[in-house]
Amino acid sequence: MKLDLQRKNILITGAATGMGRATALEVAKHGASVGIADINGEGLKEVSEKLSASGCNHKSILMDVTSIEEVEKKINELEDWFEGGINTLVHFAGALEGSVVDIDELPSETWNRIININLNGTYNVSRVVAKFMKTRNEGVILLTSSGAGVLGPGSSPPYSASKGGTHGLTFNLQNYLGPQGIRVHDILPGNIKSPLKEGQLREALKNTGDEKTYEENYAELGDPTGVAKIVAFIISDDASYLKGSIVTR
Repeated sequence: MKLDLQRKNILITGAATGMGRATALEVAKHGASVGIADINGEGLKEVSEKLSASGCNHKSILMDVTSIEEVEKKINELEDWFEGGINTLVHFAGALEGSVVDIDELPSETWNRIININLNGTYNVSRVVAKFMKTRNEGVILLTSSGAGVLGPGSSPPYSASKGGTHGLTFNLQNYLGPQGIRVHDILPGNIKSPLKEGQLREALKNTGDEKTYEENYAELGDPTGVAKIVAFIISDDASYLKGSIVTR
């Protein structure tokens, strides 16, 4: 499908690797202007070089989603940079630790770190973007949940909790922002190849010693480009009738 994203000013978090990276490169093909944000400077540089080579109008920003002050400052800068402001958020920034660790053996530091990145980070980014979108009565917000904590159990207690929380936040934002012309979704990706997922598989292998399961799960990892193509459609005007959560492989 040929998409027209020329009116889209998109903030993509977690854009240095995995699905965020693939999405940045995909929406650039369809004419979007893109703000790529991540804490991974080297990864951002590589993605920025590819976007420049494609002729995409883009801006790269180092941003730690756990810092509410930094998020507000950097997103305000991006809002001013875009002609017409931010009208689309694709929020992929996240982390996964504590795989195959029982809750009674899980360090509180791990729990707090994952909740802070995945759930508090989602709040930090969403609140700033929503403020701008409300002034224009339009926009699309796409958050990242997971089957873990939404459709069934996951391997990590804090990850499942954070993604279940993000799913609940999506419901709230749909109800709160929908009447103001802002379309809100969450996407539930399956086992997609990324540093996050590869790290989870390695941690599970370390904790279980089950090499057969590790090799089977690794072989089943999907291409992040497949998710990126779905994201490009979701945020397009062609998807204006779309509602709710989207589940991918």
